Amino acid sequence: MKAVKWYAPRDLRLVDVDKPVPKPHEALVRVESVGVCGSDLHYYEQGCIANTRITEPLIPGHEYAGTVMDVGTEADRSLVGKRVAVEPGIPCLECEWCRRGQYNVCLNMFFPGGPGCDGALCEYTALHAAFCFPVPDSLTWADAVMIEPLAVAVHAVELANLEPGETVAVLGLGPIGLLTAQVAKFGGAGYLFGTDLHDYRVDAGTRSGVDYAFNATKMDTVDTILRETDGRGVDVALDMARSSETLSHAFKVVHPAGRCVLAGISGQEYDQIPVTVARRKELNVQWCRRFKYNYPTAISLVESGKIEVRSLVTHSFPLERAGEAFELVSNFEDNVVKATIDRNTRPSRVSA
Repeated sequence: MKAVKWYAPRDLRLVDVDKPVPKPHEALVRVESVGVCGSDLHYYEQGCIANTRITEPLIPGHEYAGTVMDVGTEADRSLVGKRVAVEPGIPCLECEWCRRGQYNVCLNMFFPGGPGCDGALCEYTALHAAFCFPVPDSLTWADAVMIEPLAVAVHAVELANLEPGETVAVLGLGPIGLLTAQVAKFGGAGYLFGTDLHDYRVDAGTRSGVDYAFNATKMDTVDTILRETDGRGVDVALDMARSSETLSHAFKVVHPAGRCVLAGISGQEYDQIPVTVARRKELNVQWCRRFKYNYPTAISLVESGKIEVRSLVTHSFPLERAGEAFELVSNFEDNVVKATIDRNTRPSRVSA
């Protein structure tokens, strides 16, 4: 079968590999759509996220959806023929953290597209069948591929313990930030700030429910939010950016005893944070590690129309043009929000 492999920074190649055979507990999935994620870009551009480094060629991609073509002898046969959104991280299900229900921090996690773990930029993949979540026919493949980033947003807002009417700042209006803004609004946020470095994403933030969206290259993030809150700061700050700077901003824009949820990946092993600010404010700081048990909720939110995901998928490419998709997103070209690589080729620019 055809697959795309990473060989070196910015070096993706179309190759032939063996089609997988599902193990007894696995499902064989025909990959229909794969999203290009911000964490994929770290591997694409540098070959690493902090000290987690790719050391040999591998297939990227972890945001994906597809059709179950077959299952192993111990898997649920009713999945065959189903359209599914795939939860990518496969935990060991045996360690202390898995047994506690905190499987998202399993130390033995198989995560596709990361070092030593082939991902979904291929025609077929096999994975634990329990992590295939059927989606209704009303969802397009573009909708289904967005379930993964939406699950991150749902988990982040869940960790924020958001109360109705609270003020919220979303730092970074990429796909996950835009989804986080929508989920926060749906969860009762009274007033929502949003920042990004690109005007078109600021505009997308306004369409996603942000009340005050602005370009952080033109207006100082901390000064602006403190000014607009009369010096009080927001109740909750959610860092959703690929930046070391926004992590620091999150601490500074919340009020004393406020809450920070940190889901962004700067790519650095160590980031500087204003510990004196955090200590003096006695902040509640919570890191977000992907998601756990959030796929059913994410699917329901999209199916019901409460969260809109389709318009965020702005570009589509066939498998053989995956390198173009990664370059487009890496360079913020053509007002890209989310680019996907799809089995059924559509025009490169997806009409709104």
